[in-house]
Order: sequence, then C-alpha cells, then structure tokens
Amino acid sequence: MNFSEAAKIQMAGGTVRAALLLELQFTSGNEWLWEGGGPIKTLDGRTWEGTGGLGSIEGISQAVNGVAPEVRFRLSGVDADFAAKAKGETEEYLYRPALIYIQFFDEAWQPLDNPYSLMFVRMTGLAPSFESTDAGRVYEVAVTAETPFAVRRRAPYGYLTDRDQQLRHPGDRGLERVAGIDNKNIIWPAV
Repeated sequence: MNFSEAAKIQMAGGTVRAALLLELQFTSGNEWLWEGGGPIKTLDGRTWEGTGGLGSIEGISQAVNGVAPEVRFRLSGVDADFAAKAKGETEEYLYRPALIYIQFFDEAWQPLDNPYSLMFVRMTGLAPSFESTDAGRVYEVAVTAETPFAVRRRAPYGYLTDRDQQLRHPGDRGLERVAGIDNKNIIWPAV
C-alpha cells in the first residue's frame, strides 16, 4: 500500500502537525497565506506567507438540503500590500476563487506531503481594517465567500420548481410533484 508521509509517521507513533492554508486568486495575482508565523515553502514549490494566526475560518461545511453555506475568513497580520489589494476595486476579487487546504507537518514544522484541498469557494466581499500598536500597524482583512453551489446568478425561473415551470409554461404538470420528492423512496417498477 502507498501511504502518505503523514500517515507513515503517525502509524510509527510520531507526531504530525496540521495547519490550514488559504489561496486567494485575485485578478492581479495569487496570494498564498497560512495560519502560522513566517513563510513556509510546501513540496509543490509554493511559498505561503504566515499571518501569525489566521484568526478564524467559519462555515467550512458540506452543502446540505440545497443550502450553500457562506464561508468567512478573518485574516490578521497580513501585509500592507495585501490590505491595499483588498481595499481595491471589486473586479480584483468579486467571484474569484479561494481555496482552502490542509498541510501536514512533522514535529519540526517541515511539510510532509503536498497540501490537500479542503474547499473551493468564490470571494464575495473583502473588508480591510488596521489597528495601531507599539510595533506599528497590524492589518486585518475580513473575507466572505460562497460555494459554487450558491445559485445567486441563476436565470429567472431557472429552478426546478412547479412555480417556475408554471410561469414558463402555464398548465404544464411536469414538475408539480418535485417539492415532495426530497426524502421520498420511489420503488420502480411498481410491483
């Protein structure tokens, strides 16, 4: 069997550490951030800038029952260039991809494998702010994002509901039973 390096170390009784990484794909270029301090280089050759603690990532969950959760990141300790990019025009980030990864490390914080992708979302909002401290300004960016399953850009009457079907084609009965079919077992052919 082929096990990842992280699995091999853990099976041997060693310590495996993990951290979240965040790739933000802006129009002017990508930003690679991780929740630790200082830059790290992963095995795929990317250098991820540390934010000294991402702050928080909320909303990482699977879309269930047609609900696409909103994901929110609070990135503290980012550099001034990133904060300026966040303050820029909406074309710089609106509906641009953001990817969340998990990276496994050994005890010395050396990457064990390539990052594993956890979630793909699209950025819908950026709100930069800063706080003045004795060491200077500490920049923070709040990022909101949605999964690709959020259907905000769907055409009018583009849902598979009886109401939308009646507005498109009055009298058509093709979708009249869709609403009650979510958790229903249908045995076919009927015996």
